[in-house]
Amino acid sequence: MGCRYHIQTGHLQLDPVSWTDLEDVVRLKASAGVTGRLAGGVCSRVLSEQDMMTDLMTWGREGVGMFAVRQQDRFIGLAGVQPSTTSPDSHELQFAIVPHARDTALSRQATSMALAFAHQAGVGRVISYVRENDIVARQVFGGAGMSLCTDQPENCGPDILLYHSLRGVPTGRSMH
Repeated sequence: MGCRYHIQTGHLQLDPVSWTDLEDVVRLKASAGVTGRLAGGVCSRVLSEQDMMTDLMTWGREGVGMFAVRQQDRFIGLAGVQPSTTSPDSHELQFAIVPHARDTALSRQATSMALAFAHQAGVGRVISYVRENDIVARQVFGGAGMSLCTDQPENCGPDILLYHSLRGVPTGRSMH
């Protein structure tokens, strides 16, 4: 992926996921205590490996995807976007942080950076589905700059909210 996709702040480092992150990702995705929201939820090693392949292909095809999030060189989670399966003109923002690093501010910072990166790379519309009672995810997505849509998402239960972020595609950049 190279250095151009590396994001560094005083607290966090984000790099595109790679096969070297697989063991950390497997542990993260197998934990029911993870703070955040990944589309697949808790999953097995096989599903984690399949997700990793999808993440790598998305980076290669679109120049955006999931980042491995580290704090002081320790893996603490994932944050990034994937093409939406429900809305073809959108990407879905997701994040997950390990239980020992539960800090809404860190989750919000990682998610904000991933969202800004996606928009800068040319993604015009980013969405996230959130359960109404998931206060942490609502704080993270709202704090990252996403807005709550007033319309009820199609094909979702009454307790599901839709957040979105819209940005114009930079001149000369297109995702599709």
